[in-house]
Amino acid sequence: MHINFNGREIQLVFGLRTLTEIDRELGFEIEGASLGEGLEMLIPKLQTGNIVGLSKIIKAATSHDKRSPETFDELEEVLNDIAEETGFEAFGEQVIEELGKRPMTQSLLPDDLKETQESKEKPTNLETV
Repeated sequence: MHINFNGREIQLVFGLRTLTEIDRELGFEIEGASLGEGLEMLIPKLQTGNIVGLSKIIKAATSHDKRSPETFDELEEVLNDIAEETGFEAFGEQVIEELGKRPMTQSLLPDDLKETQESKEKPTNLETV
């Protein structure tokens, strides 16, 4: 999966580095102590197309690229492109679908989304008479 930024495509990567960053960015902080738990917020943020959540996810998932969007203005440019081309909720669903394909992130999907993902992957055998 890719995003467009400054006329080029940047791949979204959901490895351990990205997941750690998402956990921190979407997690909670109470009295200066970071509680993490941001991965539990990942799917709801994607499903609702939460703009702030999407910006943090995009920033984390593109951090492997030296020319990735980092500032608010750069992230806003990417989000405007997503809004015009796909829409936030549809983009979130695409990311969820991508997460369902990867062994390290499949466990993040709730059971109902796993079932939907599995039904998309399995070809149906229909006999013609």
